Amino acid sequence: MNLGFYLSWIAAVYWVGATTILVTSVAATILQPYIVGRRARRRDQPPVSIVLPLKLLEDGFERTQESAFAQKYPQFDVTASAVETDSPAVRKIREIFGRHTERPTRLLASTARFAASPKVDNLYAPFMQAENDVIFMKDANVLLEPDALAEHVRQLGDDVGLVCAIPYCARLENFPAHVEAAIINGPHARILFLASCLGQGHGIGKIMLFRRSDFLRAGGFDAISHTVGEDNALAKAMRRIGQRPVFSHRPVRQELGARCFYDVYQRQLRWSVTRRNDELISFLLEMNTQAFPSLVAGWLAAPLLGVAPLWGVAVTAALWFTLETLLSLAKGWQLSWTAPAVFIVREAVMLAVWVNAWMTNQVVWANGKVHARAAARPAPEEG
Repeated sequence: MNLGFYLSWIAAVYWVGATTILVTSVAATILQPYIVGRRARRRDQPPVSIVLPLKLLEDGFERTQESAFAQKYPQFDVTASAVETDSPAVRKIREIFGRHTERPTRLLASTARFAASPKVDNLYAPFMQAENDVIFMKDANVLLEPDALAEHVRQLGDDVGLVCAIPYCARLENFPAHVEAAIINGPHARILFLASCLGQGHGIGKIMLFRRSDFLRAGGFDAISHTVGEDNALAKAMRRIGQRPVFSHRPVRQELGARCFYDVYQRQLRWSVTRRNDELISFLLEMNTQAFPSLVAGWLAAPLLGVAPLWGVAVTAALWFTLETLLSLAKGWQLSWTAPAVFIVREAVMLAVWVNAWMTNQVVWANGKVHARAAARPAPEEG
């Protein structure tokens, strides 16, 4: 037996394993709302402080931010925070606040400068000055359904310290937006839905629901200021005090609008570098969730079945593309006639991102470059 024979068998084993993960994660993505929804047992609705960190005035900003006020929830206030005292985003949020005098609102100027992530600096004031113990943080491009807050609160049990939601991308207005959606709605979402079905939770910062008392007991800002992956750091901090992070049974709608390839690439690179720094094992294994290695495995394993390598690639590509397309249809996610090209470009982008993530700690955040693990200074006195 020559080396090629052994290589073909290794490739075949890999192919079977990766395909099993693909099929299982597709099923989990469909079943997760039903499985996890049964775990949501909280019935009371405590007062909540909604926090809206501001930076850029992106397309759809007004619609997504106003969705915070549309919540069918008995008692909540809304606080926005920004580094700039006057910017397009700040002016727009003032307009929105002016239309919603039925709710208590505040706009805070963020002056903290101690964290690796500018977002963490921006969150210091609203987290520490929130009127209520329960805090619900929402990113600017997340559109909330009217019952979203109530449904997420159902997951915040006595032993749960952090509730996050798995995002899915919508309102895709150009080809780069479809590529980014194929990344987020594809391998990333599938693995998170699978983890959620298995009872696992992680930090995903599109929305974060937690009790400030737990946050402070877990170390407060000193526990999350060392990384641009503050969501994952918060999940780890909660675990250390015996409070579980969980995913909600309700995903959240992340509106993309029109994107450019540079922004898509830099955003994926930032998240990948964060995973390399904070979750190395997951980072090493994540290529198993991409189609490209399976295409290579199909090429190498095909001779074991007596077929040409190109047939192995073709069958593998057809299997991945078909299952992901059927999943998008089942979930009601937006598709395009360019889907085959999107699939190819996605695989190329994610391979490039994964390789590039080994070689840098400089990442782009809100049009500025930051170090993914800059030495953080102690947080200001909390109180």
